[in-house]
Amino acid sequence: MAKAKKKAKGKVFKEKEWRLRPKTLEIHGGGEISDVELRPSVHRVTAFSMGSFDRARRLFAGEEAGFIYTRINNPTVDRLERRLASLEGAEAALATSSGMSAIQLLSLYLANSGGHVVSSNRLYGGVFHLFRDMLPKLGIPVTFVENPYDIHSWEKAHRPNTKFFHVENPSNPIIDVFDIKELVALAHSFGKPLVVDSTLATPALLQPLKQGADIVIHSLSKFYGNGEVIGGAILGEKKLIDDLRLTWFRDGGPCMSPDNASVFLSHAESLFGRMKEHCKNTEAVANFLNRHRKVKKVLYPAFGPHARANRRLMPKGFGGLMAFEVKGGVKEAKTVLESLKLFWHAPNIGESRSLIMHPATTTHGQMSPRELAKAGISPATLRLSIGREDPRDLIEDLSQALAKI
Repeated sequence: MAKAKKKAKGKVFKEKEWRLRPKTLEIHGGGEISDVELRPSVHRVTAFSMGSFDRARRLFAGEEAGFIYTRINNPTVDRLERRLASLEGAEAALATSSGMSAIQLLSLYLANSGGHVVSSNRLYGGVFHLFRDMLPKLGIPVTFVENPYDIHSWEKAHRPNTKFFHVENPSNPIIDVFDIKELVALAHSFGKPLVVDSTLATPALLQPLKQGADIVIHSLSKFYGNGEVIGGAILGEKKLIDDLRLTWFRDGGPCMSPDNASVFLSHAESLFGRMKEHCKNTEAVANFLNRHRKVKKVLYPAFGPHARANRRLMPKGFGGLMAFEVKGGVKEAKTVLESLKLFWHAPNIGESRSLIMHPATTTHGQMSPRELAKAGISPATLRLSIGREDPRDLIEDLSQALAKI
């Protein structure tokens, strides 16, 4: 929220800054006291008038803030970026065409010309493939930390040319939760930034920047967009975001459309309430599966050897993604998946309806059997994105499907 000003007897006085609470920021964040539109306009336009010769030069040189061309900036997209920054506690944000484009863009910006990346191996399959195969082709090698819970493994992976450390927290699909403050301390001891992909947490559950992380990435296509549109975001210091916008982003072109930005702005207004429902339902389903005799293992932060630490690290909840391993193998997993009636077999996360995927053959199918095993993904692992239905119906559906094996 902007600081309000009052005029009295020819003088300008600044009121005390109004620090809105997070639940209010999902609706009003990034706005101005002077706003007159109940809903932000959709600026469906390509270019903007720059006025004078000198102002055009200043705009393109980054010497003056203003709208130029929608590939670079746009009022509707700018409103979303300010909303996201307010929710994350960031100085600035850059909206992109997708979560993958955000990660690729940031990697090229930070590690071009022979840089090196250290990353957890607990990643969404597309990011793993980008890091393992695509970035090295561009001269950016990536070292995967195969035991991300061991801080010494992160330390050993560092090289003199390392440009940043990267962690997905919580991770997809095993839902590992890591100690951000511990990773920040390590990265900063080498003078390097920590990048956190906080897609599954959203600022409703965790704000990595407030724990010392330098940059946060989101796939907005998940919980923010409620399954309607594709988009991504990079958040951090204003200097970094401004430089990124005027270089790799401007020339690479992974921009977000103003129409998509308007949809994200609308869905952001219900983010906190939706995340509470996702958390509550997922914990109920996980509890059921944890007691089922045909389930070998439940992969959710509320269970397992790290459960107590996870509660400390994410006291507001763990989100709507979980996984479980059925007893048997891929045949049994296939039977359960194809026997479900309410769950949709679809590759997304964070929708109102519940979804199911078999990671080893789909989202993480580009990983080798060895890489899958090291990342904790077995042929019998099924990933669930728990929606906002009545959890009792979801449990009944899972119960009848498990009865088939």
